[in-house]
Amino acid sequence: MDGREAALRNVLCYGDSNTYGMIPGMTGRFPRDVRWTGVLQKLLGSEWYVIEEGLGGRTTVWDDPIEEFKNGKTYLLPCLDSHKPLDLVIIMLGTNDLKKRFSLSVCDIAYGMENLVKTILKSDAGAGGAAPQVLLAAPVPILDIGSREWRMLFGDGIGNSRLLAEEYRQVASRNGIFFLDPGQEIEIGREDGLHYTQKGHRRMAERIAEKIHEIYPDG
Repeated sequence: MDGREAALRNVLCYGDSNTYGMIPGMTGRFPRDVRWTGVLQKLLGSEWYVIEEGLGGRTTVWDDPIEEFKNGKTYLLPCLDSHKPLDLVIIMLGTNDLKKRFSLSVCDIAYGMENLVKTILKSDAGAGGAAPQVLLAAPVPILDIGSREWRMLFGDGIGNSRLLAEEYRQVASRNGIFFLDPGQEIEIGREDGLHYTQKGHRRMAERIAEKIHEIYPDG
């Protein structure tokens, strides 16, 4: 590792299909320079290294009985170990937990997220074997597009998606970590009511970059 690489600040983006960059309508993946992670890299500049870890369907801590390998807890520690040392972990999950098949309350989803937060904070994935900083981002609420398919899949989860931010805010407060609620600012494609448009990816990157500059005012 040369001196320049050692001086980089590393940020891990741990999320679901919106971190992966799924195109609305699930017709493919946006290119790197459109995905919010890629835009974030440009906004932060060469002193930062943005690591993408997005997986479609990823939950907080729940095994999906239909889609395998989606439990966010199972992969979290190996992921942290493979990318350390990390300065910051941005974690944004919870949308998939809203699916009817899990029958979870908003509180249970928040507890699942808190489990992940505590896992990061107990890790040695930061500089010098300490824990990295954590930024918890609330998922953007699901857009009800009137689709029978999505209502069958999510049910009350469409409405509950609007309640997650406040529960996540409390998780962040209890654990002394940073919090971001992008709310309704991020444009969602009407093709599926879940995935960011190109404009939405850009705005998400801007909001996260603003937050990172608050956390690291010298960076």
